[in-house]
Amino acid sequence: MERRPTIMTVQEVARYLRVHAITVYRMIRQGKLPAIRVGRGWRFKKDEIDIWLHEHESNSQNLPVKPAMPRGRSTPRPRVSR
Repeated sequence: MERRPTIMTVQEVARYLRVHAITVYRMIRQGKLPAIRVGRGWRFKKDEIDIWLHEHESNSQNLPVKPAMPRGRSTPRPRVSR
């Protein structure tokens, strides 16, 4: 009996990776995530996402952690002394 691949939507992949759906769209646009265009939407094979995740988890262990910026501000505001 043939096993069909599990197909996931953008929202399902976002939940699976624990990121926002906008992040998934950004990763598709940048060519970082294996995706298939179906009509106006995107679909993902779970097996390919698992392989991608396994390949990238070993790379992320050696990356420096970028400190978080305060919400709502892209660059810190300089302090003004009075």
